[in-house]
Amino acid sequence: MKRYNKKHILRNVLLSLLAFVLVGGLGLGLSRYREVKSAVNGSFDPVEIAGSRDTNALLKAKKPISVLLMGTDTSDFTRSYAGKTDTMMVLTIDPKTEKTTITSIPHDLAVKIPGYDKSPAQISAAYEHGQAKSSITTVQKLLNVPVDYYALINISGMEKVIDKIGGVDITPSNSFTSDGYSFEQGVKTHMDGAKALAYSQETSSSSTGYLAHESRQGTVMAAIMHRCTSIRALMNPSFLKTLSDEVQTNMTFDNMTTIIKNYKHFTEKVDDTHIAATTKTIDGQTFEVVSQKELQRVSDFIRGGLELKSEKTGNIQY
Repeated sequence: MKRYNKKHILRNVLLSLLAFVLVGGLGLGLSRYREVKSAVNGSFDPVEIAGSRDTNALLKAKKPISVLLMGTDTSDFTRSYAGKTDTMMVLTIDPKTEKTTITSIPHDLAVKIPGYDKSPAQISAAYEHGQAKSSITTVQKLLNVPVDYYALINISGMEKVIDKIGGVDITPSNSFTSDGYSFEQGVKTHMDGAKALAYSQETSSSSTGYLAHESRQGTVMAAIMHRCTSIRALMNPSFLKTLSDEVQTNMTFDNMTTIIKNYKHFTEKVDDTHIAATTKTIDGQTFEVVSQKELQRVSDFIRGGLELKSEKTGNIQY
C-alpha cells in the first residue's frame, strides 16, 4: 500500500457532480440550485441487490460507506448501456477517521460471474452481462464486502464535457505521443477534449501499463472537476446536461448533499492498494489470476475501511 497524495483524483471521480451542489446551493440562488439538482438526478440509475445494507441509515448515522467506481470508454453511452467496464475500484469512506481507501481491481481478473455461463470470464464482462447489479454482485461475492453505492463514468464522453468548459490544464507524468498528440513530462499543457482523451487512453508509454492508464484517467477527471467549480461552468445548462449524460449512479441528489455535509473531510487521509495477480492464458484468452491469500488481504483491507471485522473472503475467482 502507499499513501495516496493525488487527492483531486479521488475527489473528481466521486464528486464531480457534488461540486455543483456546493456552489449551486451557496452562491447561485434557488433557481440555479434546482437546475443543479435536476442535472444530478439525471444521472440517477437505481439498482436493487438482495441483502444490501440500509444506505440511508448509514448516511444518517455517519457510518463508513463503500462505492464501486467503474469507468467505461464508449461512443455509445446511454442509460441502457451494457458493455464492458475498463476500470473498477472499490472506495470506502469513513467520516469518523476521515480516511478513505481505494482498491483497484484488474479489468481482466479471472472470475466466475454469478448467473453467467461462461467461466472463467474477465470481471469487466460483469457489467456487460447484467449491468450495475451484476458488477456489484460479482465484487461482493469475490471479496465478501458490501457495496453501498456505485458510479459508472463514461471516459469517452468526457471529451464533450471538456470542450463545454473550454479545455483543461494537465501536467503529464511522462513524455509520449498518442493519436498524433505529443505530451512532455512536467510541462503544464492546456488540452481540448480530443487531446485530453488521447492522454487518458494511452497505455503503452509506461512500464506500469494499465495502472498508469488508470492514473491518467483520474488526472483528467481531476482537471475536469477543477473547472467544474467555476461560475462559468455552473451557468452553462448545456454543460450540466452533458455531464449528467455521461454518468450513472444510484446516489441521489440528497445522498450527495448528505455526503458533502457529513463526509466532507474524507480526502484528508487516503490509502490505496490493488489486487496483485499473475498473467495467465486460458483457452487462448489472457487473464489475471489471483490467489486466495491475496483476496483475503484485499478483503481485510476493504472491510477495515468499513470498520467491519475480518471474514473469509469469497471464492468465485478462477
